[in-house]
Amino acid sequence: MQRRVAPQIPRKWGWLKIMNTWNAFVVAFVVTAAVSDACTRKIPRILTTAGVAAGLVYHAFAGGIVSALAATVIAFAAGLTFFWVGAIAGGDVKLISALGSMLGLDRWMLAMEAAVFAAALIGLVQVIRSGALMRTLKNMGEISKAIVRTGFKAHPVLNASNPNTIRSPFGIAAALGTVLAVVVR
Repeated sequence: MQRRVAPQIPRKWGWLKIMNTWNAFVVAFVVTAAVSDACTRKIPRILTTAGVAAGLVYHAFAGGIVSALAATVIAFAAGLTFFWVGAIAGGDVKLISALGSMLGLDRWMLAMEAAVFAAALIGLVQVIRSGALMRTLKNMGEISKAIVRTGFKAHPVLNASNPNTIRSPFGIAAALGTVLAVVVR
């Protein structure tokens, strides 16, 4: 009887296996955040904090720690700016920061470009389906006027914390962008 030997992964592919494992972890992380955001409109702090820590630890050992730190800081600064003007909620800031630490700068930028595009499309579909396109265009004008008058401050009524506005969970758009970034790069 012949003994079956498991195929060996060539030494040069060992790193590929680790990268695929990490990519699967990143996708699982962002899908978990997206599901939580869609179901509860909240992204748990413990999830995003663990994501930041895991990303920085991974990149400290696998390489790319400078890129991961840069992406985390830029993500936090950009997210905080959007939070201050009332465009996104606090969980979104934490999510994009965690994704920065997990993806590194190049992949994070691609993920966020795709996420912003996806969020715009999701929002447009929601506005059209609800019959609020004209009201939304008027509101965008009001927000623009308020920014000119008062600077980058949240509009007192038209912001992410107002439950009467049409809102979509950014976690879903972030998941779409992240999956794209993981697949492409």
